Amino acid sequence: MSIFTRTTLVALALAVSAGATATAFADDRGHGWGMRGGPGERGQMRFERIDADRDGAVTFDEFSRPMLERFEDADLNADGFVTAEEIVEAMDRRRAERFADRMVWRFDIDGDDKVAVDELQNRQQKMFALMDFDDSGEVTEDELPHRFARGDRRHGAGHGR
Repeated sequence: MSIFTRTTLVALALAVSAGATATAFADDRGHGWGMRGGPGERGQMRFERIDADRDGAVTFDEFSRPMLERFEDADLNADGFVTAEEIVEAMDRRRAERFADRMVWRFDIDGDDKVAVDELQNRQQKMFALMDFDDSGEVTEDELPHRFARGDRRHGAGHGR
């Protein structure tokens, strides 16, 4: 990979991270929509996350902390520099961690932060029961959601059920 390509990738990754930090300051004047659909709710949650000392104001150190933490996380050999490869690895690692957290949250019934086979099977039984529209104990192709069905079916099981 050329130096130009590496430099461009690093600059792009840092710019994206800086943009994500800057959007944390969306306020209640309608700059962005929150998770519940109201303006500014998500921005307010981000502001509270960045305001480390909870004094209602954000210093430069608090503002730059998330970017610095991402940089340090990506600097795998701790040499004070990040390469494109280090950034890609850090991004892949964070994506894998978020995926793993979501999977444990989804399947962990007893709350012990582990997924046992019976918890996995419990979830699968519920999903199967939801697909088995006629309660026959079998799922036919007509009952399958469109993403699993064969052929050119554009509307899923039961065409809108």
